[in-house]
Amino acid sequence: MKNWISIWIALVVVGCSNSKSNINFKAILKKADHTVVMFLAPDCPLCMTLSTPFSELANQYPDVQFLGVISGNHYEAMEINMFATEKSFKPRIFRDYNYAVASSLKASITPEFLLLDSVGNTIYQGMLDDRILSLGNYKQTWNVHYLKDALDAITSGKKPIVAKTEAIGCVLEY
Repeated sequence: MKNWISIWIALVVVGCSNSKSNINFKAILKKADHTVVMFLAPDCPLCMTLSTPFSELANQYPDVQFLGVISGNHYEAMEINMFATEKSFKPRIFRDYNYAVASSLKASITPEFLLLDSVGNTIYQGMLDDRILSLGNYKQTWNVHYLKDALDAITSGKKPIVAKTEAIGCVLEY
């Protein structure tokens, strides 16, 4: 009987922490009509490469909220601070310690980009643009800007032509 009580308490604690993370994230989403999320890891080379263009997009769309999401508890605050400072990462960073946000949004890669409405519906999910062909294989020039095109569409009251691409990067380990 004691073991069942311990298991039940453990499940409630885990469930509450997942729920609290999602509640906090949803409260942030409600602050704007649209939010762009970049799932990132401070040690992911592609996150390092794409964090600057992501920050630049945030400057171009002042009416859209931009967030970085770091899932798991692999990184210390100092590592995250150093990443944000070195890369001039301007958007706020949300800590998704228990992968609740990543799981609910079906994120699996860093970097993976999502454009969400104020209640958390996914409008676009995938790559920033077409500069990455595969891990370690980059284009010298790129001309398809998936996330920017999606942002242009929603700010014009339209739906994006491309709603999903397959993100390329480091696996988001649950």
